[in-house]
Amino acid sequence: MSQHPIVIVGAGPVGLTAATILTQAGLPVIVVEKSNAPSREWRASTFHAGTLELLEPYGIVEELMSRGLLSEKVQYRDRKNGLYAEFDFNLLKDDTKYPFRLQCSQATYVQLLFEKLKKRANAELRFEAEITGFTQNESVVTVSVKTPNGMEQLQTPYLLGADGARSVVRKTLGFAFDGYTFEERWLLVGTPNALDQYIPGLAYVNYISDPEQFLFMLRVPEAWRFLYPVPPEIPDEVALNMDNIQRTMREALHTTDHFPVVENTLYRIHQRVAENFYEGRAILLGDAAHLNSPMGGLGLNSGIHDAVDLSIRLIRIVNGADRKAELDKYSDARRRVAVEYVKSISEKNTQVVKETDPEHRIKLQREMAELANDPVRARQWLLRSAMIASIREQGIGDAP
Repeated sequence: MSQHPIVIVGAGPVGLTAATILTQAGLPVIVVEKSNAPSREWRASTFHAGTLELLEPYGIVEELMSRGLLSEKVQYRDRKNGLYAEFDFNLLKDDTKYPFRLQCSQATYVQLLFEKLKKRANAELRFEAEITGFTQNESVVTVSVKTPNGMEQLQTPYLLGADGARSVVRKTLGFAFDGYTFEERWLLVGTPNALDQYIPGLAYVNYISDPEQFLFMLRVPEAWRFLYPVPPEIPDEVALNMDNIQRTMREALHTTDHFPVVENTLYRIHQRVAENFYEGRAILLGDAAHLNSPMGGLGLNSGIHDAVDLSIRLIRIVNGADRKAELDKYSDARRRVAVEYVKSISEKNTQVVKETDPEHRIKLQREMAELANDPVRARQWLLRSAMIASIREQGIGDAP
């Protein structure tokens, strides 16, 4: 490996996870971020057991847990008829040290990593620095970066594209990003009011079925959050109108109360996977490589898994392992997980909550209830939804 640092594009949760692991192993990194600070997005808010297991060796989990909430149950509810299925993570107490979902905003996770990296001499974080393209040969990648002081060229043995859905790294590589965009946009709304006072027994994570407007309702330390679809014919300004937001919250909670709002973000949802995750010495991870529905809390977690897997392989390459074999395994395994696990679980959750045919909706709800009430099958479902199964079956950092 040359003396040049590894360049990571993107100071979000995925890019900073890779930076944390690589610098802990003694490798120098430069993180390039076009914003003026690390990502402050609240959007993702669930850390699964499999993710916590992967992060344990890097001194992150204990502090992250101290900043979050432990959710031992996930509930599936019908907007009119109430609870129909409840999964208890205690079924995994013999499978993992973390039989729960950790509820914590991704902004908190990013801040935790940023605090660690600021103290490391081999970590350089460059803000207001935007990658505009790159070229590469057999031994080095030359990255063009636009800064407030003009253009700069960085040379690096590896370029890690953790630069999100509009990834410049992916576009420069010319990789197809096949899939689809959901017709509806999604609105994320947060309120500090306790929602469990309106729905007794409400868990911290809830999928609420309805043929007209399904809901995702969950809690993080800062707020209770609503996530719901907005039909394509409704303009942004109408969806974001506070009277309409209040109406949706009141109808969901069967109340006339007013709710203070601490966040409201409207965004589009995509289900896409890049045709390949690397070429030469330029490698994709996180949203740059795959996007999915938030139904299941898998996007952030899968991106972190990418970062852990890739970092382990890069460390191994530096120590003499075959570069192509390691990166082939990374690309093949992580792409398979994105398609066979993340996409299938997200789509199944979405189907259950948005089904419009009355008979089929009842059938899906009964199937989910039967699954939740069977401890053997429920454990298998939890192993998949907690992303333990994908790690153990596909491996993270396994030898090629």
